[in-house]
Amino acid sequence: MCVCVRVVQDIVFQLQRLVTAMAKYHNECHAVLKDAEVFPIEVDLSRSTFAYDTTTQFNDGGADDDADEATEADSETLDVDLISTD
Repeated sequence: MCVCVRVVQDIVFQLQRLVTAMAKYHNECHAVLKDAEVFPIEVDLSRSTFAYDTTTQFNDGGADDDADEATEADSETLDVDLISTD
């Protein structure tokens, strides 16, 4: 039998085991949570929880782009030197 067929059969077997285990876990969780009174969940949030500080500006690192370009130019020069047969 071809090695490829064995690999595929092994993957299918492992996936079947995974799906079976996930289905069992789902059924067990459903049985436990079926009668539980956990919803709705109430959370007390202070007024400042979603008040974001908009005075500071986000720095997206635009100055770093120049350094990246210089590094790329250096690496291109290095590649040319390595390939050169002179």
